[in-house]
Amino acid sequence: MRNAIEFTLNGRRVHVEGVSPSTTLLQYLRHAGLTGAKEGCAEGDCGACAVVILERDAR
Repeated sequence: MRNAIEFTLNGRRVHVEGVSPSTTLLQYLRHAGLTGAKEGCAEGDCGACAVVILERDAR
């Protein structure tokens, strides 16, 4: 089974596969050279590493 994810990043469609399931989004972004997101508590409590996940209405 192939694990893949697709998402929009800064207006560009991104397809990612072959990345370890333990890789965080912050790690992925940093590896891609995007350093705007910052790590805060490293526990997921403070929200510093929060991202927006939404599904656009077809209308």
